[in-house]
Amino acid sequence: MAKKSSSKSAEKPARAARRTEPVYTVMTFITLVAMAAGCALLYLDFEEYGKNSPTKENIPALPKLGDAPAGGGAAPAPKAATTDAGM
Repeated sequence: MAKKSSSKSAEKPARAARRTEPVYTVMTFITLVAMAAGCALLYLDFEEYGKNSPTKENIPALPKLGDAPAGGGAAPAPKAATTDAGM
């Protein structure tokens, strides 16, 4: 028996058709998972701290703009201490 001559088109290896997902589909799935994880963490944080009311802080009273001391609002200079012990 003689070998049959075959053309190159007949010699192509039979590859399994493999479907690859587009990169944007994978990125969308990763974003969906990240958003779901973020929402779950926010819920857990709210459950832990959401029921507590914030602590009250004392806010210092600020002077009104017209009540500032003369001299541009700077703090008054300290008075020199005088002693009469030597006289």
